[in-house]
Amino acid sequence: MVTILNSFNIKSQGFIPMFNEYLSENLYVTHPAMVGVNLSGARIQFGVRKQWFNLEEAPGTNLLTFEYKAKANSILGLQVINDHNGYHSKKSIYLTYGYRIYLNDKIWNTKRSFPTKNDNIKELSFGLSLGSVRYSLDQTDFDSRIADPLLMSNSSQQSYLTFDVGAAYVSTHLSSQFSIKNITLNPSKLNNEGSNAFNSTSFKHYLFSIQYEIYSNNGWNLEPSFLIQYLEKTKERSSDYNLKLYRIIPAGRVWIGISYRRNSVGISYDDNGAIVNQYYKHLTPILGLNYKEYMFSYHYTSNLGKLNIGASGLHYFTIGISL
Repeated sequence: MVTILNSFNIKSQGFIPMFNEYLSENLYVTHPAMVGVNLSGARIQFGVRKQWFNLEEAPGTNLLTFEYKAKANSILGLQVINDHNGYHSKKSIYLTYGYRIYLNDKIWNTKRSFPTKNDNIKELSFGLSLGSVRYSLDQTDFDSRIADPLLMSNSSQQSYLTFDVGAAYVSTHLSSQFSIKNITLNPSKLNNEGSNAFNSTSFKHYLFSIQYEIYSNNGWNLEPSFLIQYLEKTKERSSDYNLKLYRIIPAGRVWIGISYRRNSVGISYDDNGAIVNQYYKHLTPILGLNYKEYMFSYHYTSNLGKLNIGASGLHYFTIGISL
């Protein structure tokens, strides 16, 4: 396994390693109830996460999201995710239905892809995503001279269904979301195999987040936010503390930001005779641009601490368009 952090994530059925993709103006990747937020037509976003450019078969993720406002209160969404790590890969497709209640009897309808202080937004949303997840292990390139009964020199796969549910409140200033992801009703075949069996229905992923937008009269906006995650099976907890600064420009806005994550996953090591427990932490600077109907962003994630126990040197590029 490439990193300790990823080794915990891969054990969780259907769980795609989540870093800071949601800060690319796409909370839909984290919360199903945020599908179609601030949307008057359709929106497409494509993201690529890449680690260690100089290493063949390095970990990476391709992410495609599509959102469509079918009716005033009904929004449809699609997520296609391809996550790969060496010989392992995981392909996921999620279909989402979102229902939005406008608390001020006013529908957000503008050609802009982002709100401003002049928009009077008060919305309550509910989302449900149904997903199909397929794991693959490609053994075709393994050395056939190695006598191992577990290696079959083929490509093995396992698929199952899962779904996510969530609710969100969105306003011009304060927004908050809560989601339960990776709810699996069909137990894995591995449940009944030996004393080390595990229950695949206990891999639920809980998320809670809050954002607060502070507007000024000179074209600058400040948005502090945080995200809390909890993985049921591994008892992992992590917290993201984020700060983004926006500048309104003709035909759009530019933004920069910073995100700090601390995870409960830790490792003990000897530091000059003293046993030190280092928790996983990373820092992610963010750059972005909204220009007319287009959106571009770039993240760079760097591990903090003396020991590299997580993702470091991780790049994430995003491009999006509102139709």
